[in-house]
Amino acid sequence: MIKRNEEVSCTVGLPGCQVARLPRFFSGNSATRQLGNLVLAFCLLLTAFSLQAQDTPYTPTRPVPLGDALLSLPTSHIPTEGTWEIKFTHRFNQSIDQGSFSDRVHSLWGLDSNADVGIGFSYVITRDLQATFMRSNVSDDIESSLKYVVVQQAPAIPFSLALRGGMDWRTERDVVDRTSFFGQAIISRQFGNGRAEVFVIPTYVTNAGRAANGTTSSALFKHAFNVPIGAAVIIRPGLSVVAELIPKNRDLPASANGGDFGWALGLKRAIGGHYFEILLTNSNATHVDQYVTSTYQGTPLNKSDIHLGFNIERRFGRRH
Repeated sequence: MIKRNEEVSCTVGLPGCQVARLPRFFSGNSATRQLGNLVLAFCLLLTAFSLQAQDTPYTPTRPVPLGDALLSLPTSHIPTEGTWEIKFTHRFNQSIDQGSFSDRVHSLWGLDSNADVGIGFSYVITRDLQATFMRSNVSDDIESSLKYVVVQQAPAIPFSLALRGGMDWRTERDVVDRTSFFGQAIISRQFGNGRAEVFVIPTYVTNAGRAANGTTSSALFKHAFNVPIGAAVIIRPGLSVVAELIPKNRDLPASANGGDFGWALGLKRAIGGHYFEILLTNSNATHVDQYVTSTYQGTPLNKSDIHLGFNIERRFGRRH
């Protein structure tokens, strides 16, 4: 009996002699057949690994399209390796509820006022490590940081975790306590099939806040700790509602009248390599040493203040 894919030798034309037909790929000499079998086995192995990678419970969940920051607070995400980004921040100084109605109209609800602005750059050095450099005109504050993604949420992992650390350097004249060092743990979790995400960000900073003393300013706190929180909900593809909350600092001196918590609410639009954000907030802080206390430039926050602001971000490179 002749088995499938088995070669036999016989004289063509003899009764009972039939030649087994081989698939064209496997026909030829023994070396060719072995090479073909090896190639086929390798392809099957790659397919098996690919299917396993797709089904593994440790494959990271697709992140909510927020970029590496919410409005002012950092997220637990970074782009792919080799991506760099430029970012502009703008916070108008005048509260839109300040003054009479005619005053608000005259100032176009704060749009005619001065603003606290920032410009920054970031680059993803490796798959899990991002470097950021950001300068604000507030105290000429320069913030440099590194963010490392420890773990990303997956079916078998209930949260994402990133660690961020760096330094703020205030280069303005007549400033005491020019440098601050900070550390942050950024913990997040997605809900609703990836349509919402919440963030908890324990933050420690040295020389935080500003206390005016004549023509100079110094640190309000030598050591400060706070736990800002944030949340984002996708309302349509590429468009999210984003909220931030900075808890009230219970250690503020009595002269600061206790202050209020900080808040921000905005819309974030992701288009290609761009992120556009428009927001309302009671704090113009954008740097860690600025927002960790319930003050801004030595003034306690007022929860009823409403400042208009916006951010523009542009990514270059792989942009994922």
